[in-house]
Amino acid sequence: MRKVCLFVYNPISGDNTIEREELIEKLDLKLPEYEAQVFETTGEDDAIKIKMEFDRVRPDLVMIGGGDGTVKLVAMALKEVEVPLCIVPLGSANGLAKCMGINTVEDAWEAIRNFNLHPIDAIRINDEICLHMADFGFNANLVKKFESVDGRGMLAYIKSSLSEIFTTEPKVYRLNIDGQSREVAAKMLVIANGDQYGTGALINCRGKMDDGKFEIIALNPESAKDYIRMTLAMFKGDLEEQNSSNVFRCETCEIENPEEVEFQIDGETMGKPSKVIAKIEKAAFQFLTSKQYAACQKDLS
Repeated sequence: MRKVCLFVYNPISGDNTIEREELIEKLDLKLPEYEAQVFETTGEDDAIKIKMEFDRVRPDLVMIGGGDGTVKLVAMALKEVEVPLCIVPLGSANGLAKCMGINTVEDAWEAIRNFNLHPIDAIRINDEICLHMADFGFNANLVKKFESVDGRGMLAYIKSSLSEIFTTEPKVYRLNIDGQSREVAAKMLVIANGDQYGTGALINCRGKMDDGKFEIIALNPESAKDYIRMTLAMFKGDLEEQNSSNVFRCETCEIENPEEVEFQIDGETMGKPSKVIAKIEKAAFQFLTSKQYAACQKDLS
C-alpha cells in the first residue's frame, strides 16, 4: 500500500512557473512509493485550509513547495501534529532549505528517499515563531524595500540592496542574554536559528538548528574594507573571527531597541518594536534534511 504525501505548493513563490499537472507528474516519477495530494495556497485563510486538508488526507509526509514564508506558514499550521516536513526550494532565496542542506529540488527528492529526520528548534520571539533568521537593521530594511519592488526573485533583492549597503548607520541595542546585560552598537543585529541566508552567506556557521540554543550576531563594519572582509568571511564560514562581528550563544535573550530600528522575522517585516524577548523552543518541528545538513558547522568544543 502506497504512503500518502501532502504537497503544499505556493504557485507565486519566487519565479516559480511549475504548473499543477507538471508537479503531479514529477511527484509520481520521483516518489513512486507515495500517493501525492497537491494543495495550492491562495493567500486567503491558508493556515486553516492547510490544517483541514491535513485532517482530510492524514498524510505520512508533508512537502512544502515555496520559500521561507511558505515553509513557516505550513509549519505553524501543523505545529500541533507530529508529521515529517520536507522543503522543496521553489522560493526566491530559500534560506531555510539551504540550512537543511537542500539547495535544489533534486536535493529534496534525495532527502525523502534517504528519510534523514531531524528535530529542529524554533525561536519564540514575543508572540511569533522564528524558524530561520530574525534581524534588526540592514537586512530588515532590505526586506521592507523588497516588499515594494516589482519582482520577487533574487535579482530584485540584490537591486534593492545596492542603495542600502553604505547608508545604514550603527544603532545601539541593549541585550540581556541569559541574565547578563550588555550594550552593543551594530548596523545589523541578527537572531539566528539557521546558519546561512538564501544567498549562501554563512552568517552563523557554528550555530546548529538542533542544539537547543540560538545565536545573537552583531555586525558593525565601519569601512568599505570591513564590508569586503565581512562578505568574504561569510562565504568562507569564518565571520566570527572578524573584528566587525560579535556572537553570543544563548537560550533566552531580551533586546531593547531604543532607536526604533526596523525588524523582520523570516522575511516578514515586524515594524520597529521597542523590545523583543527571544526564547528557544527545542525540537519544535521534524524536518527531513539532506546528507549536506550542517556540513559547514564547526566544532563548538
